[in-house]
Amino acid sequence: MFEERGYAATTVGLITERAATAHGTFYLYFRNKQDAFEKVMAEVADDLYRQSNVHQGGDPFEVLEASIRGYLRVYSQHRGLWRCVLEGLHQNAGVEELWLRLRRPFFERVERSLAQLASEGAGRDVDPRLTAHVLGSMVEWSAFCHVELEQPGGDVSLDQLAHTLSDLWYHAVYRA
Repeated sequence: MFEERGYAATTVGLITERAATAHGTFYLYFRNKQDAFEKVMAEVADDLYRQSNVHQGGDPFEVLEASIRGYLRVYSQHRGLWRCVLEGLHQNAGVEELWLRLRRPFFERVERSLAQLASEGAGRDVDPRLTAHVLGSMVEWSAFCHVELEQPGGDVSLDQLAHTLSDLWYHAVYRA
């Protein structure tokens, strides 16, 4: 229902009607609509992190590109839910907090990676925390624009987007 209707238009009544269950049953599992949404998004976020957590080793560009491609695929599969998050974060402090909480592990993982690359001499000397947020936001917003708004155009494939984002990320981070 969240994917179809959006955050604001989804009600407990619509959820229970679609699930063919009673209101009381809903409240056995969830405190309210926001709690249900948080549980749905937690599952999607877990999938997103699994698909974008490519094992290290091999060519750094290929690892980066596989990670970004995994992120874009999961984002694309759950496009309505991510749109719902963006809609909800402007209307509900709880959804805003959820969005920040869902993003945090990704940014922290990138921050650790950037710090490690710099300590090994392979990465540029950048502020790891700020750079993680900038690069992560670039991927996140590009996913939204590509998947939801079909920008820059329908002729750009997910693979092309992944390659371009990877190229920008790689050259922003690596010394060579």
